[in-house]
Amino acid sequence: MTRRARLLVLTVLYAGQYLAMSPLTALPAILRDDGASLRQVGAVSLVNFMVIAKVLWAPLVDRYGRRPRGHYRTWLAVTQPSIVVMLLVLAAVDVRADFTLLMVGACVLGALIGTQDIAADGLAVRLIAPADRGRVNAVQVGAGFAGAAIGGVGLLTLVEYVGWSWAVSALAGLCLLPLAVLRHIEEPVEPLRGTDGSAVLPGVRAVRTLACRPGVAAWAGVLVPLVWTGIMLPQSLIGPLLVDRGWPLGRIGLLTVFLGGVAGIVGASGTGRLVGRHGRVRVLAGAFLVQLAATGALLAVATGAGGAVAAVAVAPLGLARGALNTMIFTVFMDFCRPETAGTDFTLMSAWGFAVAVLAQAVGPPLAGAVGYAAAVVVAGTLTAAALLWVRVLCARESPAVLSGGPEHAVQDAR
Repeated sequence: MTRRARLLVLTVLYAGQYLAMSPLTALPAILRDDGASLRQVGAVSLVNFMVIAKVLWAPLVDRYGRRPRGHYRTWLAVTQPSIVVMLLVLAAVDVRADFTLLMVGACVLGALIGTQDIAADGLAVRLIAPADRGRVNAVQVGAGFAGAAIGGVGLLTLVEYVGWSWAVSALAGLCLLPLAVLRHIEEPVEPLRGTDGSAVLPGVRAVRTLACRPGVAAWAGVLVPLVWTGIMLPQSLIGPLLVDRGWPLGRIGLLTVFLGGVAGIVGASGTGRLVGRHGRVRVLAGAFLVQLAATGALLAVATGAGGAVAAVAVAPLGLARGALNTMIFTVFMDFCRPETAGTDFTLMSAWGFAVAVLAQAVGPPLAGAVGYAAAVVVAGTLTAAALLWVRVLCARESPAVLSGGPEHAVQDAR
């Protein structure tokens, strides 16, 4: 496969994955509009734990499914049509009368999407050279922002005009498109070998040994919590803060979903292009500086600045979020071993997701206890600490991963 073909295949796979998540994103608003209780609406958020739970079966995806046409390709060929079938099942569910069935179906859909994500990430590690990993993860992060926009706007609008069943059925049809690229995948199929030359059978041992790899503990154990808490804590404060400032909900949604989402896509796309030219460290440091500037603008809003400043804060926050998420996922791929790529990436990304969820949960109570301004200062301090940690880490160890040095890619870009 050519370099362009590899990037195109992964773009389609990631876009289809986030497109399939649209019903899960839109369900809370749809249920509430249909008269569901707030307790039921809140229960939908439990589906998000399927994103973390996929670490339980990620080793199975790495270990089983090796076929002449490719290991991860086999899993994708199974999960993609299964996702389409499950969407059609959900389309047939009465969201008002069959809440239990709806929740079961949503959890199964979440598990299938999680499994597809493991396979797509493993395939990306094996197909993409280190210099192109920034572009791939820009696609992944950008698809996430686009999927959120579709879930928050597109599907809700379609449901309003044609109803739940027809809207989700149309979505299922769109999710057939990724099947068209599967036949173009040329995945390396040679037997994977460990450092001692023996055949590799990924399993629990792969989970235990990941943290022992040089640089993983410093990155995932220290830097990722600092980065993601510094990002998600201020993000969780924007909505409540603007409500307290008297903003209408529609205006808040336009600012946070549309402006923040577009800025996130721009940040991810720009980072994907820059990281191959300037290396991990420089781009990461630049993203931290943007995040610090955005946090300063949000601090001004928290201390009484007007509406224009809020827009100035939200746009760079989205820009920095897209850039930093892209960099985090890029370095995650750098740490992945080809023989356990799905497990490695899933473990690290699920850990990061758990940190992000916790930071979002802590943000509003923290603001209630110490005030919005103090909570924003905490977020800014964490981001500054992350910037300092990167500089100290690179000066002390000069890890090849953060320098964009030689990695574990199976093939070179062509």
